[in-house]
Amino acid sequence: MTAPVTTQPYPQKYTTPFILYPPALWENRSGQEFLPQLALDQTGQDYVMYLSIPFCRVRCYSCPYFVDQLSPHDPRNKEARFVDAIVADLERWASYKRFQTGSLRAIYIGGGTGSLLKTAYLKRILDTIFANYPVAKDYELTLEGNARDYTPDKLDYVADSHINRVSLGVQSFDESILRIIGSPHAAQESIKAINELSSRGFSNIQMDMMYNLPGHRRETWQRDLEVLRDLDVKHLTTYLYRIHPGTPQDKFIKMGKVAPLVDKESEYVRNMYRDLVEATENMGFHNYMFDHFCRPGWENVYNEWTFLRNNVEILGVGPSAYSFINDYRVGGRKDVEGYIAAVNRGEHFISAVSSQLSPRVRKERYVMNILQAFAVDLKEYEFQFGSSFLEDFKPEVERILGRGLAELADDKLTLTQLGREWHMNVMLEFTNPDFWGETTALEHPHWAMNTPMVDLFAGRREDWLGA
Repeated sequence: MTAPVTTQPYPQKYTTPFILYPPALWENRSGQEFLPQLALDQTGQDYVMYLSIPFCRVRCYSCPYFVDQLSPHDPRNKEARFVDAIVADLERWASYKRFQTGSLRAIYIGGGTGSLLKTAYLKRILDTIFANYPVAKDYELTLEGNARDYTPDKLDYVADSHINRVSLGVQSFDESILRIIGSPHAAQESIKAINELSSRGFSNIQMDMMYNLPGHRRETWQRDLEVLRDLDVKHLTTYLYRIHPGTPQDKFIKMGKVAPLVDKESEYVRNMYRDLVEATENMGFHNYMFDHFCRPGWENVYNEWTFLRNNVEILGVGPSAYSFINDYRVGGRKDVEGYIAAVNRGEHFISAVSSQLSPRVRKERYVMNILQAFAVDLKEYEFQFGSSFLEDFKPEVERILGRGLAELADDKLTLTQLGREWHMNVMLEFTNPDFWGETTALEHPHWAMNTPMVDLFAGRREDWLGA
């Protein structure tokens, strides 16, 4: 079943590359009295863990996220105090039945900069996890970070530790571009770290790269892809560079110190994406999720459990980490010292909470997550919810079919090429109408990754999806 294709199916394209749902978070005014609502004494299920390491050496010019710049001298001994706190917090979360009887499927150490921690501190955290949690035999453990952190002792440890996946934020192999964006990464150090890990028998390496950076020529991008081709990398995540309001890069562009970005809808930027697709296909990669490319068999397990399976829980540990437990989204504010103090008081650091998901919102969340892999399997949906996807979302399905954004065949609703180009808008089709126009959440604390969601849903649905 197909429909005539239009090139402008929506009033404007939404391009922020993630949706956290439900969007609104409210201040947790009940403190630790909120914990019983998480049902921590109940039997657990499959879950993943996200550890927030909230430190960076420098802040990239357009970074909107929470980081605490950690001096190499660390005069207040912040790194050690933070590690003491996160170990205690991990042990406290592990004491609950919910996380003792479930199965920990994947662990992601991000930030900030996960790799920034001293090797001994990193080892202490991982030893705590594996001593206290029911880690699945086929687990995945990703360490995200910066090639500059990979000293010889850290390379040796990572290659012979519980870590079985490394993610490096390379962004570009062009030094001039890295300077323009204020990146802490260095091209030659990234190449060296990848080669050093490979020489130690470490196989599962993923890279982050960006395109359409300020002054980023297509020829430079093509050279970046050629360098990538010669490296032993199994997974690639790519992003359009974004200028976030109020960041230093936003100010530099307005002052004329940095070139403005080329329009992301221009043919020039589209050709950069085509270069990416061609290069990854020639390398034997496949595009299995939006922005994610890999060699077959090297898909991101953390993302699979988080987005492509129904209602898998997330235990977020550390300041500015978020959890999804018992159908609540909960998280802590952007405050390292506040986090340390709370843990030292014997408390969990929960400053923001969502409403509990209703059965309908659970379905919406599932569909938006699964669409990141381009399709909804109708039989799998019925197995998960005991109802028909086509009946539960009849108006939404009719709209996206009518606009040529998807086609229905072989028990699947699959996005067309146009649907992939407008995929964030397509995902927004499945959001609850009652969430739009929610402005009171703007006044409540939430962390940086959730800010775009709160801002988006404070507006009008019609502005993004039309009538």
